[in-house]
Amino acid sequence: MIGDLHRSRINATVRGFSGIAAPADRFTDQRVLLTGAPKVLASRNGAEMMRSAMLLLMRMTTDLTVAIPAGFDELAEGLAQVARDQAWGRAPAFAAMPVAEEGYAAILSAGGNASAALPLTVITSNGWLARVSSGSIGVSQLCHQWNPVGALAAASLGAGEVFKRLLRLKPEHGQLLDGISFSLWDYGLSNDPGPHLPTEMETDLLVAGAGAIGNGVVHLLSQLPLKGRRRVLDVQTYGDENWGTCLRLTPTASAASEAKASYLATIWGPGVEPVVGRIEDAEADAKWRAPKVVLSGFDNVDARYAVQDLWPDLVIDGAIGPRLECQVSAHPWSGEIACLRCIFELEHGEPAENVQRRLTGLSVAALRQASRALSRQDVADAEPEKRNWLIGQIGKPICSVFEAARQFAGGDVAAGFRPSVPFVATMSASMMVTELVRYLMTGNVGVEPRFFFSVLWGPQQGAHYPEDRHDDCQCSTRAHLIERVRAGRWY
Repeated sequence: MIGDLHRSRINATVRGFSGIAAPADRFTDQRVLLTGAPKVLASRNGAEMMRSAMLLLMRMTTDLTVAIPAGFDELAEGLAQVARDQAWGRAPAFAAMPVAEEGYAAILSAGGNASAALPLTVITSNGWLARVSSGSIGVSQLCHQWNPVGALAAASLGAGEVFKRLLRLKPEHGQLLDGISFSLWDYGLSNDPGPHLPTEMETDLLVAGAGAIGNGVVHLLSQLPLKGRRRVLDVQTYGDENWGTCLRLTPTASAASEAKASYLATIWGPGVEPVVGRIEDAEADAKWRAPKVVLSGFDNVDARYAVQDLWPDLVIDGAIGPRLECQVSAHPWSGEIACLRCIFELEHGEPAENVQRRLTGLSVAALRQASRALSRQDVADAEPEKRNWLIGQIGKPICSVFEAARQFAGGDVAAGFRPSVPFVATMSASMMVTELVRYLMTGNVGVEPRFFFSVLWGPQQGAHYPEDRHDDCQCSTRAHLIERVRAGRWY
């Protein structure tokens, strides 16, 4: 199982569906076809849906075929290069159309006719719309209004449909989507593509957290016309276990234990500043300049509190759950919308360090430096019964050593490990970037503070969760002090 570390979080998610789906043995070995219709692929949205869908699907299956129509040689060559760079082991196979559709467990097509007679899902996107059909109801093929956010959302929902087919989910626990057109701008079913993207957006932006959600966020930000100060912060390095959930992570970067912040800053583009450090320590740096907007992709409450304690003009947070839940929340300082401290409560369970020490045998001092490589001294300081196994982990990031130990133990561990799948993270990222663009265009947010849905049932079953500031939260009890700090900041 340790050899499957790069897909460990997907495999853990699949195991978590035991009892509500068909047996998921050899889940990642099932055959999947990715293809597209000429009219849609000729659009910029269509090409971007194909790229995003391929990046998502190749993390879910080892047997992916990509079939591109004749006349799209440049697109095919570009996708093939991306596949070679991103593949862990076996790269997707590329085939000329037409291809026989028999024998595939799932087919995902960017455009084309819907059909309930095949394991087929059709996706299209126009502006802020993400359209999906896994049944007999067709979706519009209009894709002329360029928007990478809508394209990624469509690819994410399409990959979710493939996941449900591969999982063979029982119908009482989820449903395939049949002809829906979901608006990220309105968070409801719509045929209105929404406003065009501006030609330029000025911002002072920090992306905090460079894991699965942060990968999706930066993937989108790199395609938007943003100006101003742009930073990405994370203290950790990538490990093998991150590849299966991070859209833009290459095997080379995960094997090299590259700093997450530096890697994503390179993907984002020129002028982006990486901050390799903890969010809790940011303001202790004399050179630190407070951001006006923070996009938070952290997966724990303590880090979310630290983000909120920056008290920027706006925090936008993304969250995911084990039943394919995804959420976006927006927390402007102005107004009465609940802050991150209001809506997230600290968990009171076994401390993460205790769980990690029990599984790895490493000292608390080593576990508190999870981003560095495991050393021979760490092994010498470890519990004797764990040393033989730890010798083989020398040189790997300590956070990856814990992940491998969890896999070796053969069980799920709540602290320090969260099963996840890439398409839920990218769906959350799509909603986060929607809120960023809305704020930069209008000065408003579209959630007060949360919108939530499960990919098992689809965004049409999503719901808003309004919540005002809590009277006993710091955002209320210390509001006057926070205002003084904000007024005296150096931006």
